[in-house]
Amino acid sequence: MLIVPGSPPKQLIGMSVWSLEKLRAYLVEQKVVPSISLEWLRQLLRRHRIRWRHTKTWKDSNDPHFWPKYRRIRRLYSKRPKGGRRLCIDEFGPLNLQPRHGKQYARIGHVNRHRATYSRTGSVRHMLGAYDMERDTLVGTFVVQKNWISFLAFLKQLRRGYRRGEVLHIVLDNAGYHLKAEVLDYAAKHKIKFYWIPTNASWLNRIESHFTALRKFALDDTDYRSHQEQQEAIKSYLSWRNCTRDISVEDWKSYRRAQKKVA
Repeated sequence: MLIVPGSPPKQLIGMSVWSLEKLRAYLVEQKVVPSISLEWLRQLLRRHRIRWRHTKTWKDSNDPHFWPKYRRIRRLYSKRPKGGRRLCIDEFGPLNLQPRHGKQYARIGHVNRHRATYSRTGSVRHMLGAYDMERDTLVGTFVVQKNWISFLAFLKQLRRGYRRGEVLHIVLDNAGYHLKAEVLDYAAKHKIKFYWIPTNASWLNRIESHFTALRKFALDDTDYRSHQEQQEAIKSYLSWRNCTRDISVEDWKSYRRAQKKVA
């Protein structure tokens, strides 16, 4: 029976996916079992580690230099260079002002509803983010435009956060503004080494998994009405993520008071 959920439903019942109801009806009709409840069927599948899962996409890289780049980055990940720091950089966004769906604990029939938007006039923002593998911290700065000027300013900001003698080994993609002469010149003069992600291989950048959590806990199920409000929510998550505040109510109140004083 356990072969059935993994079998193509198109061949067996002419539909693209199974459901518990359809699976039960098929098993009974085929006389695999005389009868079975939906709950017992669910538990039986779970016992055999068969669960409802989302499918995933995969995009092959067409970069002719994929393997040399891949191996160079994997070597960096496997061992910290002597006297160096390993950073992963990428852009998070674009950050629109829009309602975002999400999941929540709620009673049946009481889930939140968000407004519908047909036009968005609030412009967009972008977050330039950096993940430090040694410190296990995620930081970011918000910009109106992604270009070499804003990226170079972010790079200088990062460089000031480390000792002059340390070499920054940075993993990032080969976006056009990352390759700007002014950016490469600054990196060469300030002990910064770039490790370029192969084309269509963003999964190789370890910051991506941290962006997934950031999106879930700061953006899912929200409807921010200003960029300031949205950015404060992201900063709040980063503060918790980097262990500079606890998740308790009292610590949250203290964090809010401190933010008001800064503003």
